[in-house]
Amino acid sequence: MDVVVIGTVVMDITAKSIAEQNTWKEKQRIGGIRLSTGGDAANQSIRLADLGRSVSVAACVGKDQAGLLAKAAMQERGVDISRVTESADRETGSSLILVREDGERNIFSNNGAHGQVFREDCAWIPEADPKAVSIASLFCVPYLEEDGLSELLQECRRRGILTFADLGSDKKHQGLEGILPFLPYLDYFLPSEEDALSMTRTSTPEEAAEVYLNCGVSCVVIKCAARGAFYLTREESGWVPALPVVPMDTTGAGDCMAAHFIHGILSGLDLKEACRLACAAASLSTQQSGASLTKLRLDDL
Repeated sequence: MDVVVIGTVVMDITAKSIAEQNTWKEKQRIGGIRLSTGGDAANQSIRLADLGRSVSVAACVGKDQAGLLAKAAMQERGVDISRVTESADRETGSSLILVREDGERNIFSNNGAHGQVFREDCAWIPEADPKAVSIASLFCVPYLEEDGLSELLQECRRRGILTFADLGSDKKHQGLEGILPFLPYLDYFLPSEEDALSMTRTSTPEEAAEVYLNCGVSCVVIKCAARGAFYLTREESGWVPALPVVPMDTTGAGDCMAAHFIHGILSGLDLKEACRLACAAASLSTQQSGASLTKLRLDDL
């Protein structure tokens, strides 16, 4: 197995193109409404499977129609869903995504089953001996973070399994302290610029990356949307630009970037080239509707 992705699986209801709220009427026509699988783990794993990677997901859905649809969508794209559990008391997580006319979006979500990933749900991972483990977003699997994630990351380090992590929204306002135990065991950390600056209380990606590096991360890649990415290790640093595109829908671009970065590293690319691949893929993904509805054309990268 190449990669195990740990994180959230939800159903996305995407509506586009949404005008400014002060122009809304009780009923009106919009560009389209689409139902699709979403969540950081689903998005990353589908993109990795599209790239030919063998990938398994550790996540949780509800025992409902939405959960069946989400699992079927991932399986259809080649993702191993045998480790996706079902919650008996919560429905599958759902997100309502309103995509504005400029391609940016607002996301509204429920408190569904997607956060219910526990220590026992991930106990199998070290023995499976994947090449990499991706925590699709820290702060999104709170039960595992409270009990089990530190030990899992340490075991991965002991076995030589590469570890990657993105950063989700800090809903409980834990700040840097909330992820500090995990950072020394991460080979690659890929937060967005907005999340990184907010958490570290810094003004630039360079400053934020330095904070994370000093907390023990081996390599930090700050995702900076249309500006590309900034990367930093003890030995090197630099900027990689995004492709100059006009975004149609930015949903899932960060997950797409993370998946292609992981693929690049596993393929033997150096850090800068892996960032180039990731930034180009993320840019192209904004030319599609939804987080991962269709494959990216690799010959366009």
